[in-house]
Amino acid sequence: MISPYWKARIARDLTNLSLLRQPPCDGQIVSLHQSGTHWLRHMLSVLMARLYDLPEPVHLQDSDFIPSPKQASKYSGILRIVSSHAIASPLLTNRLALAFVCLPRYLLLVRDPRIILASHYQREKSRYNIAFSEYLRADLAALHKAGTRRRFDKDIWWDIRFQNSWAKMLALMPEQMRLVRYEDLRRDTAGQLADIARFLGLPEAGAEDLAYAIAQSSKEAMSKKEAPGAKYTVVRKDEANPLAAYSDEDKRFFLQTYRKYCRADFGYDLEAGW
Repeated sequence: MISPYWKARIARDLTNLSLLRQPPCDGQIVSLHQSGTHWLRHMLSVLMARLYDLPEPVHLQDSDFIPSPKQASKYSGILRIVSSHAIASPLLTNRLALAFVCLPRYLLLVRDPRIILASHYQREKSRYNIAFSEYLRADLAALHKAGTRRRFDKDIWWDIRFQNSWAKMLALMPEQMRLVRYEDLRRDTAGQLADIARFLGLPEAGAEDLAYAIAQSSKEAMSKKEAPGAKYTVVRKDEANPLAAYSDEDKRFFLQTYRKYCRADFGYDLEAGW
């Protein structure tokens, strides 16, 4: 029987040419879910507002400076940077195809995939209404029994598809891509943010500009900018260790699955830190 990974690669990813169908942009952030996308977008938005002398976004969910690929830019005359969780089609991840298309710069934002899965479950567990072990295994039967949802917003197979696709793109066009790990962004926020701004082609940012953008993007500062009535709050207050969600059987399943299907480690040691 075909695995969920290959089923999704063939049925969904193969014909997904969204990267080619979207309006032109100067750069695009492509990220795994729960990998710090809102945090990075907010830092860059505050930095862009400062560098271009424009108003800062009022709410975290605002897309004044970094919209989705299909959204129109609010401001003209500045770099158009967009953000998505798009998966590159297998039809695109080869040298022949890339020779005939014009693509922007891509900033690839990733995080330890074990933490991403646990974090997503924590956010969605009241909607999924199933145990973490069932979510980890992408158990659709359990999901359907618990409610009427057709599928998960994202699961372990989605993560592996994303990682494999963009690892291939990174290997094929290294000068046009920049890999950023969430953990490195946390460890050296100023240095990483400066490198990201340069990579995306933003105007030169000084130390004061970077420090201001970082300070305005602290958990405390960002928690005051949540949009009223938003479906989700961006800033999470739960500081519990996400890896504590995994039982010994969950750990074995995760490692076996990643060893079999994932071709991209992005420098993570998935056996460490349990």
